[in-house]
Amino acid sequence: MSPNTPLCLFKVGLIVLIVTSYVAIGCQSSRPRYPVLQHDIDPAKASACEESVVTIMTMSDSEMLSFLPDWSYARYCECPNCYGGVMGLDVFEWSIDRPNQMKCRFCGMSFPNDKYPENRKITGKNKLGEEISFSFFYSENRKKSHFLSIHNIYLKRRWLDGQLVALGKAYQVSRKEEYARRVVLILDKLAQRYPHYPVMQNGNGTFRFQGSQVPPFSWDSGKWGCFHNEIPRSMILAYDLVYESMEFDKLSKLKGYNVRDKLVKDCFHPAYKAAEASPYHVGNVVGYDITSAAILGRVLNEPRYVHRAYEWMKKNVDEGFFCDGMWKEGTASYHYMTIGGLQSAFKSMKGYSDPNGYIDPIDGKRFDSLEPAQQVPILLKIANVPSKMDWPNGNSSCFHDTHPYEKRSGARNKTVSSILPGFGHASLGRGTGINQMQAQLHFSGGYGHAHADNLNISLFAKGSEMLPDLGYTLTQMRHWATCSLGHNLVVVNRKDQVTSRSNGDLLSYFPNSGGVSVVEADGRRSYSNIHDLDIYRRMLVTIPVSDEDAYIVDIFRVRGGNAHDWTINGDADQDTTAMCSSDLNNKQKWMLEEGEEWKEPTLSGDVFNSYGMIRDVTYGSSGGPFEINFQYTADKTKGIRIHITNEEETEVWLGKSPSVRRAEKDMRKAWDYWMPKLVVRRKGEAPLQSTFTVVEEPYQGEPFISKVERIKLVPQEKHAVALRVAYGETVDTIISTIDNPPYEERFVANSGIRMLGKLGIVRQTSGNIKGIWLFNGSTLTVGGEGIKNNIGQYGGKILDALRKEDGNPYDAFVTNAELPSGHVLHGVWMIVQHGNGATHGYEIDYVEKSGAKTLIITAEDHGLKMNGNKTQEIFFPLRQFEGVNRFIIHLSKVMADK
Repeated sequence: MSPNTPLCLFKVGLIVLIVTSYVAIGCQSSRPRYPVLQHDIDPAKASACEESVVTIMTMSDSEMLSFLPDWSYARYCECPNCYGGVMGLDVFEWSIDRPNQMKCRFCGMSFPNDKYPENRKITGKNKLGEEISFSFFYSENRKKSHFLSIHNIYLKRRWLDGQLVALGKAYQVSRKEEYARRVVLILDKLAQRYPHYPVMQNGNGTFRFQGSQVPPFSWDSGKWGCFHNEIPRSMILAYDLVYESMEFDKLSKLKGYNVRDKLVKDCFHPAYKAAEASPYHVGNVVGYDITSAAILGRVLNEPRYVHRAYEWMKKNVDEGFFCDGMWKEGTASYHYMTIGGLQSAFKSMKGYSDPNGYIDPIDGKRFDSLEPAQQVPILLKIANVPSKMDWPNGNSSCFHDTHPYEKRSGARNKTVSSILPGFGHASLGRGTGINQMQAQLHFSGGYGHAHADNLNISLFAKGSEMLPDLGYTLTQMRHWATCSLGHNLVVVNRKDQVTSRSNGDLLSYFPNSGGVSVVEADGRRSYSNIHDLDIYRRMLVTIPVSDEDAYIVDIFRVRGGNAHDWTINGDADQDTTAMCSSDLNNKQKWMLEEGEEWKEPTLSGDVFNSYGMIRDVTYGSSGGPFEINFQYTADKTKGIRIHITNEEETEVWLGKSPSVRRAEKDMRKAWDYWMPKLVVRRKGEAPLQSTFTVVEEPYQGEPFISKVERIKLVPQEKHAVALRVAYGETVDTIISTIDNPPYEERFVANSGIRMLGKLGIVRQTSGNIKGIWLFNGSTLTVGGEGIKNNIGQYGGKILDALRKEDGNPYDAFVTNAELPSGHVLHGVWMIVQHGNGATHGYEIDYVEKSGAKTLIITAEDHGLKMNGNKTQEIFFPLRQFEGVNRFIIHLSKVMADK
């Protein structure tokens, strides 16, 4: 599906699904008993059923039939007077009392009117060669077409869809043929008009004739539908409800043809064939045509339709989710929508049985009292996977196109670390109550509805999302919310990251080692458009100070290009101010450079130079450490300090940018809300090397850190850093390198601290050692005392991969490496690296010896199948790898408080 497809458009398409619950009734006879579906009709509410159709029953036949369009409709339409709302979605109010008018819900103007005449036309031909024209108003200012009249037709048809099912229900509870007669008349008109409908591209911002008028249709095109809903479900449900009415025979005699047969032959079968020809069977819209195909197969007694629909449903489960259960597009919003669609699809087939003797010629199966949910139990497991990343207030974390304020969980009182290793998103969590904190690192690729956001971070602390990912917007700020600069990462050469084939790689993950949590990931593929970039990796470390407070060490290493912009957003939900400790004496309107043009965005699809979105800029240079304090306007005791510990000359740019979220679904408000925006820039000859070493300090009351400073590490190396963080009487010394075994010994001058490894933390209070943490290293000592001769990591070749799904007793990797048996490594994370350098991360359950081999049993299905030097992903993205698979098990060791 298109990466620009709005989630909200699906709400209308699901109205029938919500209003009309249907559970299939098993039937062994060759001819089904109608109605085939249960429609949740309560005989005790018969009077209510009849009252719901009073209006349509008072209409004349011709008036009623006018609500079913002769040609086509426009699903989207913006108000040319105010452009309120977003993308022309549900902009207008409509009432059956005034069916030929619609009123903008934002400015109140009614249409049609003389101010906005539809004096232009588009013309094209349908499959039959008939020429068809549609009138529209064209805005010269916005360069935008407005198909007002045929959008009104859409609103009328939407009302008719609901009334059609209501008429069928009224017939079922009353057996009054006048209700069935109305349904039959409408179905007959559908049978007559469907062959004449042109195939229209009916997407957001586009209404035009599709080049080809035969299936397959493009993803946003159709005759009856406009978005993966070509099969007219409401018509099928109504057909099922009145199938046994004599009105079909009466009208057939009057018309001179069999009305049922014509409807099936000229509409239902062609609509199914259009859906069958679609290349989009795996997608977040599984609840539409796929579900409708199953329903149509039930109602028409066409078992092959049911079998194909089941295949498509199963294909979504098998091919659409990562090994951790996350939907392939990687957004919480679309994950839940897809799961909802799958659940409705399976529900539509529940209890179904094929006709006597039927064996499907394609899949070789027959269905008897089908229970799809039992055959696909993984659906229950993956249903709420994104909730692992939810913030403490229950809101979803806004990675990729997740709607801000998406809320699928209740508020919780305790937070721990979690990870989606297949998708690529980690959350370092700690604390209880108001002191819960989550620092999240995103390292996913892009597979639709993606942002250019590899190695983006976000932070929730002190009850607020202090460092946000803006998430999904349908306003004219969409490009800002999706571009790299709109996130919290390093922008290289002022370019956006690429999203295709941009998977990040997990390098290490320690969910909790004596209270400290660590994650590191590599995102080089996201900058494949920078030819000399070979390092692009980020490490987050959460370090507790007390039960109330903790800080984050954030180290971003880059090599390549000639300009590195480390950037971060202030709070997007609440007003904050930003104060810099360094002098920023220069002012500028924005961050556009000389000669760069700016065009203000007015539509959701507008693309622009993202540096023009950073406004009212003050800037200067800094040759040493400085800090930015983001402070909340409503509560000045709350904020987050960003300590930048650079040693090289940098440019510091502090301005504001659109915070987007509070504008919600109204483009008119997109410029009303702003957030602080910080850019720290380094420039130099390519390939430029930068190690941005930052401490993020969320606070409530008073800031607790008294000093953050970079300190000398010997021997020096560009990407090896050391810093001290002081608070109260305590000093934490943090050392970080990218060394691998055999590690080079490094020491902090005049401290007695020495380390061989990748990450070490030494805590001293009044000069006394209070704690030592070593990650992936062999030695960390202070004056010769501390952690010595520790094994920093295990590693080796993977010889095979076993899965329970293939009949093995466990999910495991087979190696000949020597590892400690039993549960010594329980809960430790291993990194599997494939021949092309791609990695996967897995939690270890336990280790078991099997003859000369060692089995590493994983806590979850690893989703890999190995055959010699060829490795296949069983789950999305279904990649294949060539070469030897190796593993590394990073270890940590903690010395208790002294």
